[in-house]
Amino acid sequence: MTMEGRPVTLEADTLPLVNEIGELLELGVFTLDKDLVVRGWNGWLESASFIEAAAIVGRPLFDQYPELRGGRAEEAFRRSLAGSTTVWAHRFHRYLLPIAAPQGYETFDRMQQSARILPLLRDGEVVGVMVLVQDVTERVAQEEELHAALRRAEMGSQAKSDFLASMSHELRTPLSAIVGYMDLFEGEMVGAIAPLQRTYLGRVKSAAHHLISVIEEILSFSRVEAGKETVYVEEVDASALTREVEELFVPQALRKNIKLQVSVPDAPVDMWTDPTKLRQILINLVGNAMKFTDAGEVGIEMHVADERVHFRIRDTGPGIDESNLARIFDPFTQVDQSLKRTKGGTGLGLPVSRRLAHLLGGDLQVTSVASQGTTFTLVVPLDARPA
Repeated sequence: MTMEGRPVTLEADTLPLVNEIGELLELGVFTLDKDLVVRGWNGWLESASFIEAAAIVGRPLFDQYPELRGGRAEEAFRRSLAGSTTVWAHRFHRYLLPIAAPQGYETFDRMQQSARILPLLRDGEVVGVMVLVQDVTERVAQEEELHAALRRAEMGSQAKSDFLASMSHELRTPLSAIVGYMDLFEGEMVGAIAPLQRTYLGRVKSAAHHLISVIEEILSFSRVEAGKETVYVEEVDASALTREVEELFVPQALRKNIKLQVSVPDAPVDMWTDPTKLRQILINLVGNAMKFTDAGEVGIEMHVADERVHFRIRDTGPGIDESNLARIFDPFTQVDQSLKRTKGGTGLGLPVSRRLAHLLGGDLQVTSVASQGTTFTLVVPLDARPA
């Protein structure tokens, strides 16, 4: 890597002073004349290279390091003799001088170095080269360890996602069969059933449906985590879709004696988006509101503004403390563990919903006041067709 820089200007007979200054620095400093003969070799380099100054000063550098001849190092020295400054960056060249790696870093074949190669001037004329060599082995080792840790974390995350997806598929298949047989029994396809038996079958079927919904949540999370969730954009009436979601929760609202308030435009609101994913987000949000609201009401509002469709789902549930608001979008998290025991859930509904909102080009935000309720606002583009 070459860059322009200020050359080092020397007065007559000041080269020894440069070499003396080099002895004070915690880095390697050596100087070369116009014939690339070593004229200075500081103590740091003596220790690092195990070559004493007396053994190398006065000799051509390439006699000591013949592997530098004809390579990029020689090119850099020649450029400096022509008046240019070169920065020898580790990430491009790894090292300038082939010096053994420091003790404790034997996994490297050489000391990892950054260097700066500058022309030396006397009376406006280039008379040699000064080279500053910095040992960056420790920093490079730390960076590699961080990269390795990141790779291990990514592999662990992928393994977790693969395991969740695999187990979810394995569980969903027999559960679907169980629900199918429950339908046969309820339809008296294998004979008449007593009222008590019908009640018990209904409970089994309800539990099976709950398990299937939990599994679907895990599968959605695994797909989004793996980046395998595909968006299929088509035209949909946002008003009609919101009404469909409302109808799904009317029975639950009646059972819990909760008022379900819905406010949508009377006229169709045509938008281009993925209706399946939009419906899933709204079902997650309304389902959460219904789950955590034991009295009062749940509201669903929809309107268009600034070329975006705004969905607002509010409830009169227990609310969320401000300090916990940021955590509710973390996977497998439910901020109130006592509610998790009583209300259930995987803690994936909200993280999946926000990530799906991002896939649709929108966002999901939350506001809440403890003991007063929570409001989720989903905003998606009115037209998400690719340009």
